[in-house]
Amino acid sequence: MNKDTGFKIKKLREAENISQAEMAHHLEISQSYLSKIENGFVEKIDFKLIQKISTFFNKNVLYFYGKKNDGIPERNLELDAILKNIFKNQEQINHLVEMQNNLILQLVNK
Repeated sequence: MNKDTGFKIKKLREAENISQAEMAHHLEISQSYLSKIENGFVEKIDFKLIQKISTFFNKNVLYFYGKKNDGIPERNLELDAILKNIFKNQEQINHLVEMQNNLILQLVNK
């Protein structure tokens, strides 16, 4: 992550007139951690947190990974391909966890 990501989060939050405390509570993180993100002091933000933020603001997760150039998000094709693979892998992991949970329930119910 970079400062652009934190800046985007801060601008979206301010545009919605939401306090850091409110947003941090919704995201289940501390207000101080959100402040560090918004001010560019956090180098890497957990992907699940970016997903929560994307959902919170109804934005595509790719919005937070592009760099700003005169206010227009820049699309990086290589980054897009990597992120699509991450999404695909995450979906597969979620499916496997669901299958595992179902198997555990079946074993417990026997």
